[in-house]
Amino acid sequence: MSNAHHSPHVEVLKSAGYRVTRARLAVLAVLEAEQGHITSAGVIAQVERIDPTIGRASVFRALDLFTQLGIIRPTYIDTSLTPTYVMMRGGHHHHVICTACKSFFEFEDCGLEAVTGNLERTLGIKISGHLLEFFGVCADCLPGASGGS
Repeated sequence: MSNAHHSPHVEVLKSAGYRVTRARLAVLAVLEAEQGHITSAGVIAQVERIDPTIGRASVFRALDLFTQLGIIRPTYIDTSLTPTYVMMRGGHHHHVICTACKSFFEFEDCGLEAVTGNLERTLGIKISGHLLEFFGVCADCLPGASGGS
């Protein structure tokens, strides 16, 4: 967990005026190790391994805070009530989710710079980040996907 101390996300916490607690460091370490594609239940299980004294409520508070600060965003696969959290590197995140096997495929260039600039001009707001999701069926699932939902 030592490299969580050197995480740029720790700097985000500090500059926003929040304390760097054991619970927050543990949750950050888990999110960074998992590349941020993880449910709250997954975070709780991993945090418990790191430090069993950190309670579920502290984990949920940390996830809420990191969402509020734009470090992570919840994404809802198959309109599930349980979000999967994704890391917002540099204020944005892009992925394709296979609706059959739930695999994530990340990609870098979203080509949304013009759209972002246009939204900022027309709505008069400063956009700090975005989450772009596409849903489809991956190459591995395609042959047997005919009976899928």
